[in-house]
Amino acid sequence: MGVSASALGDATPEPTVESQGPAIPRELSASSFKFFLIWTGFFWGGVGVLGAFFFFGQLDFPTSTKLALYGISIWLNGWLLVFWRGQRQGRSKFDLYHDCLLIWMVSYAMTNVLWEIPWLILSPVVFTDLESLDDIIAHTDFMRANIFHMYWWVIAAFGSVDLRTVNHDPTFYSLEMFSFVNVASVLYFLHLNKKRSPYRYLIVVLGCGEPIAATFIFTFSEVFGGYANMAGGIADTLLALVWTQYQYFVFPMIFGVWGFHLLREDLRRFDRREGGIA
Repeated sequence: MGVSASALGDATPEPTVESQGPAIPRELSASSFKFFLIWTGFFWGGVGVLGAFFFFGQLDFPTSTKLALYGISIWLNGWLLVFWRGQRQGRSKFDLYHDCLLIWMVSYAMTNVLWEIPWLILSPVVFTDLESLDDIIAHTDFMRANIFHMYWWVIAAFGSVDLRTVNHDPTFYSLEMFSFVNVASVLYFLHLNKKRSPYRYLIVVLGCGEPIAATFIFTFSEVFGGYANMAGGIADTLLALVWTQYQYFVFPMIFGVWGFHLLREDLRRFDRREGGIA
């Protein structure tokens, strides 16, 4: 998913002309945007390097994909550093909340666009008769035969720790369909933010419960199923069900609260401008 300064916004002085929009403009600061680009380039570049090591035979499928999964899990925590850096810079809490929220929403949507949605489209067709990690590894020669076959490495990556990726598990597949909803909600939020709508953060407040519920079902359906689809040992199980998933459970709670405060602040300003309750 391409991210540009024009899409997320650069830091600009707060306008004094009230007619420019009903809510205060909030845009991703230039420093946060630069940090996000560097942070993303480092970790996604690392995934590319791991894919190259696999393609040229320097790493096997499980090692390359597990390292990639650890890297993306760390990358999804980038908003925490944005928050820490913003506090040190003395930025206002609402502007800082907005920066962190936008970094998280775009990061989450990027994983949807780069993995979940391609997986949803391709996995029913390309994954057949795969019941074990050895079955996936047996396709190594195919993945290395042509650079264009590396799409298989990408969409099968999570199968190194969770076989639901490749065995057409209906619960897994159904939950991943929320990817389309998430991407649409991020785009709509960006649209409302550009219009300076006082209801823009309502998208965040209303949507924060979905990833929490989906992650709970994703994790505990496997726990209650006796870990039947876990491909490796305890470290791999933790990677599949904890390290790659806690972000989707904990972070939406935080942003739901912050989104509520941002929404309330927008509505208060809107009421004052419209002559309502101050």
